[in-house]
Amino acid sequence: MPRFLIDLSAWARSGHADTRGRWAALLQDDQLLCHPVFGVELLHNAINPADYRGLREDLDKGFDWVWPDGETAEVAVGMQQRMATSVPTGQRVKTADLLIAALAVQHGVGVLHYDSDYDLIGDRGGESFDSEWLAPRGSLEGANEGPADARRVYWKALGRRMVQLQDDVDLEVWPGLIDWMDDQLRARGLEVPPPVDVP
Repeated sequence: MPRFLIDLSAWARSGHADTRGRWAALLQDDQLLCHPVFGVELLHNAINPADYRGLREDLDKGFDWVWPDGETAEVAVGMQQRMATSVPTGQRVKTADLLIAALAVQHGVGVLHYDSDYDLIGDRGGESFDSEWLAPRGSLEGANEGPADARRVYWKALGRRMVQLQDDVDLEVWPGLIDWMDDQLRARGLEVPPPVDVP
């Protein structure tokens, strides 16, 4: 049976009514693999030392681990380079996703996820791995999923536009953008962070 590295996007949706059965079957059949990228991301969310220890113990007892090495980084950089030279801003997928995909390539396993970055990496990265959606893309959109997807789209759109501003033109844009955001915070009665201290 195929085995899959866990992506945080899949873990976060493993309790969804439409995915619980599949997740349980994958666990039962020992098809899920843990790895440091996922482990660090998950443990980052621990709310206190006891929670951290409990989560770490669950990961150690519940899963086989796959570990990266120098080759993993080389594969990730190679995929990023191929993506960057094949499509504008194609390299701008999450670094964690690139590393996980590289680890999957290196160990001949798939990635279980709910994240379109893996399809882009698979299509443009020049390496072969099994990009496996926990559930069909778009099928888990609920009250919280729609806004989360919209935020990801807007963040990527902002990043692409800032990348286009070369020769320090971005330094002219940032102050106005931050001033506008501060005005939005004030209008909503929210706390405005201290002014940006530019060296």
